[in-house]
Amino acid sequence: MDDPIGAMGPKTPVLGCECGEWGCWPLMAGITVTPDHVTWDSFEQPHRKTRDYSGFGPFQFDRLQYADAVKVLTAALGSDET
Repeated sequence: MDDPIGAMGPKTPVLGCECGEWGCWPLMAGITVTPDHVTWDSFEQPHRKTRDYSGFGPFQFDRLQYADAVKVLTAALGSDET
């Protein structure tokens, strides 16, 4: 979990286009992992640099609940990555 899956530089896509391509209009976020929490912040849309997301987030999640949710999602998608 220390290296977020799908990372594109210092930020990770947390929402993608309905086409399924992560590079197509992603919502990017900085993801910080500590022993107790996972925090999403510093949101941006790379194709619209002037959009202001400063009032959006940060969002903080319990680390163990986050890890469990990622495992459930990974299993649902049929991926071997965790």
